[in-house]
Amino acid sequence: MTKVHHGMACLLLALGSALAIGDAAAAVLGPGQTMQKGQRLYSASNLYYATLDPNGDFVVYRSSDGARTWSTRTPGSGAVAATMQRDGKFVLTNALGMPIWSTPTRGRHRVFGLTAWGTAVVINARKWKPRDKRAEPIVEQMLTRRAKLDWQSPATDSPAIRRRAQARDASYHADKTTKQRPTPGVL
Repeated sequence: MTKVHHGMACLLLALGSALAIGDAAAAVLGPGQTMQKGQRLYSASNLYYATLDPNGDFVVYRSSDGARTWSTRTPGSGAVAATMQRDGKFVLTNALGMPIWSTPTRGRHRVFGLTAWGTAVVINARKWKPRDKRAEPIVEQMLTRRAKLDWQSPATDSPAIRRRAQARDASYHADKTTKQRPTPGVL
């Protein structure tokens, strides 16, 4: 193991222990690390967090208002843990350890995290070179420092998406008020 990979492994191991005791400051879930129901993984901006809900659904929430922005759509599945496996898959498992849901990723050196805009991602961090090995890894910094994006959830809550939705809503309401209604009994 090279110094960089050893440093990353130590950093991710320390990060996992913080998450295991319920500390909400973690930015990524490293290989072999697990989240239990109710634990939260925050984006670096703290605007979003991911959690495994009591019903077994893994959900990304917007912190400001608690709105759901993405989920694995697994409520009632019996999922009790969310794990970034060492084989590179982010997996939800039931109490027997059987997989319920997983990302289509594989390979060592993968980490799971949230972007500043609430997108869940799996990143290949093999070539990632942190500037400060003591600092907590942050998704955006990892991606700008040679890490590669392997998988991402559909973007549902970026500023651009919100602007398009607002424009669509405004257009819909404008069309509704400008259309003339036919006079009853007149064809």
